[in-house]
Parts: sequence; structure tokens; C-alpha cells
Amino acid sequence: MPLLGSARYIKTWIHSKHSTEGSGHDKCFPLKECLAALEAIGIRTDYDLLLQSNILEQTPAELHAHIYALRMAVMDHLAAPGHTAAALLRTDNDSGSQSPGFDENKQYIKSGIDELDSLLDGGIRTEQITEICGNEGSGKTRLAIEYAAAHLVSGLDQQLYAASTKVYYLQSSPLPMWKMSQAIRRRLERFPEETRDDHLRSALERLIVVDCGDIDALLTFLYKYADARSSIGSGHQQTVRSTDLVIVNSIRSLIVDVIRLDKESTVAVHSVKLVLRKITDMQLRAKTAVLVTNGIAQRNEWQNQSKYSNYSFDQLSLTRIHPGLGHPWSLVSHVHVYLQKQATERMHNQHKDDVASDALDSGHSHRTMAATLKSPCSPALRIAYFNFP
Repeated sequence: MPLLGSARYIKTWIHSKHSTEGSGHDKCFPLKECLAALEAIGIRTDYDLLLQSNILEQTPAELHAHIYALRMAVMDHLAAPGHTAAALLRTDNDSGSQSPGFDENKQYIKSGIDELDSLLDGGIRTEQITEICGNEGSGKTRLAIEYAAAHLVSGLDQQLYAASTKVYYLQSSPLPMWKMSQAIRRRLERFPEETRDDHLRSALERLIVVDCGDIDALLTFLYKYADARSSIGSGHQQTVRSTDLVIVNSIRSLIVDVIRLDKESTVAVHSVKLVLRKITDMQLRAKTAVLVTNGIAQRNEWQNQSKYSNYSFDQLSLTRIHPGLGHPWSLVSHVHVYLQKQATERMHNQHKDDVASDALDSGHSHRTMAATLKSPCSPALRIAYFNFP
């Protein structure tokens, strides 16, 4: 996470709030003195300033007014704006179109996998954090690649916005670029053959891959991104209607490293939550959707079966599953989607529907189950089955 006072919004706040009180007054704000006093008591980042409640008791009295003002500025910057219930209801009742990629009017990012997009009521929504969780090998990274490829190619359908349609892929392990290139090429098959190489180059130039070896590297990038994104809200730039997709793959390895070193992940989890919510809550025409991948954990006990008497066996078994990293992390994302790879023969025996039969006939040996463990837009534990392209 950036050091306290280094973020652009702090410098802008000092200038805008204090320079109006007199010529050169912005130079009178004792930022260096405040930062030194805060660092002396262990406060080095924006989040530290919000987390510790007894700051004024441990800092010099002559700086109290300035430190309090600085804390309010950080809180105003990171706090999520409210929404009316009517606005939320209108958003929740929207339904997505059938074309893959980005739905400009309804602010969805689609995977192009019809069953999955239908399960998510249109696709990944901007202004929300969507979490894909599952065991190793369940298809989390592959699904992240599919969303990235679909969004990059969708910009080509809207030439006006193509240059500003970006995907930020924050990786804790190397991205298999050949898989990304393959996914993009597959979506370019509907374009004239002579244009595909140029379109591929355009798509790859709008894919920004960021190596995040630890939680500090992730937070530093996210805070810088939030600052840069907030600058779009003024002047002619406000007419830009680009939509970014930010992918964090995988959050589990980064938080687990924190647990191994510090045996306490609460501060790291809340730091990630604050900045991701800040990014998705920005009231701009230029929107951002966030996709996070994670592992899973399982409760030892079964849920009360009488409470879920109308659930199928598969739905009942899902009540034991939740995203990994504990309860604090479960509050970060708006949507939880669970992935599980299943053999189609087992599915055919259990479900015996036309979809499963088609999968068997087409020669697929495995099929993926997706289930919504949590969603503000629809009931939980909805299930869909799909094949990756």
C-alpha cells in the first residue's frame, strides 16, 4: 500500500482545501510534521490512519487539528457513496443482452458462455466485485482468461471506445499468454480474416499484466489505479465511457503469504476491501468491474436440511462451501461463484437432461458446474452447467 501522504488525492486535498484560505496557505499545512508524528506511533499507510482510533492521544497537541483533518480527508476518499434503494432495484432488474463482451447500456461484461452469463443475470457487473472460487484445477484461471478475452474483443465492436477498453490482469503466478492469445483469436473469427492480426495486436496492447509478488505490490497498484481512475471525472474526459476489467488471480496465495509471515490477515483483507470498493463505487461514466479468484473452504457440519427442504442434493451440498481466507474475506465480494469440474457421465446419470446428453454426444469428457453462493441480484445456490469453448 502507498505510504501515507504519497497518494495524489492527499496532495490535491491540501491544495484545494487550504489554498483558498489565503495565498500560499497550502504550504502552511504541516504535512511533514504530521507524517513524522504518525510514523512514530506506527502509522505509515492510509489504512493505518483509519484503523487506529486513539491517534490524538499519542501525537502532539499542536498537530491534532491537522491530523484530524488529514484523517477525514482519507476517510472521505475511501468511503463508499450511498445508493438509493430505487437505484439498486433498477440495477438488479436489468437483464443482459446475448452478445458476448461488454453491454454498454446495462454495464455488464460477458464471458460469451451463455449458460454462465445467464446464471449471473447478464454477466459480471460493473460497480461490483465478483469472486470465482473453487479447488485447484476447477477452471478459475481459464474463466478469468475467457472474461478478459471477451472484454478486449468487445472494444473492437465499438470503435469509439476501443482504445480505452482495458483489462488489468494482476497475477501472483505467470499468466499463460498462449491461452490468452488463443482465447482472443477464437473470438476474432467473426471478423474479416485480413483484419484479425491487427485486432489481435490491438487487444494485446490493451491487456496490462502486473506482477504482484506480495500483498504490498497488489495494494500499491490498486491505490495508484484508484487515483488515476478518479481523475477521469473532470472536463472532456468525463465523456469517455470506457469500462475496465480488473482481474486479481489469485488473492488466496497473496493473503496466505501474509498469514504465514504475520499470522494475522485482518488488516490486509480490510485494506484490499477498502480499495476494491473504492474502485467499483466511483460515480463515473467510465466504470470498472472487478473479478477475483480464490480457493474454497468447507464447513464440517451439514446445514439444517429442514430449512432447505426444497433444495436438490447438489444445492444442499453447496451450503457447506464458502470462499477461502475466512469470514472477514467473505464480506469483500458482492458475488460469489463456485466452480467445480464434473465428469459428464456422472452428470448424465444424475441429471439426464438434454444439455448433458448433448455434452456426451459431442465428446466432452468433463463439464463445469457453476453455482452462485452469494448474489445481491438473485437467490443463492442457482446452478448451471457449461463447457469451456
